[in-house]
Amino acid sequence: MARHESETNPDGIEPVPASLSDSAGFLLNRAARIIREMVSEALQPLGLSPQEMGLLKLLAAGGPSTQQGLCTKHNIDRTTMVQLVDGLEERQLVIRQPSSADRRANLIFLTPRGRKTLSKASRLAQKQQQRFLSPLSEPEWEVLRQHLIKLLEYHGRNEV
Repeated sequence: MARHESETNPDGIEPVPASLSDSAGFLLNRAARIIREMVSEALQPLGLSPQEMGLLKLLAAGGPSTQQGLCTKHNIDRTTMVQLVDGLEERQLVIRQPSSADRRANLIFLTPRGRKTLSKASRLAQKQQQRFLSPLSEPEWEVLRQHLIKLLEYHGRNEV
């Protein structure tokens, strides 16, 4: 009996359709979707989304920033940023404080509770990343990582 591209293998894993096996967009999108779902599931006990965790990481690495600054630097639309910050602020993971440099702007600060939550979230996400990458050796992952960075930097979209 012939097997159709849409069938799953005996392990329940969707095979890569032969017709799309040379499509960078398809392959990158499917890989991103799978790891995003794995991380989303792992973060559920913390009530955190991968996007919220990403924003916490940006604040932890870069220090306080305005919402507009985060939008511009990381190519996040304003509506999404407001929703992310509002949700994180409600859970006391970030706080907004007026900027001394621009009274029309607020700086977003990571709170101690936000740092603690980020630490837990990072450990959970790292476990999922390791699980996702488990078919690759360390050298294979390093080569893939470097190639992805090269593509993102070349195309000017190296953001979270």
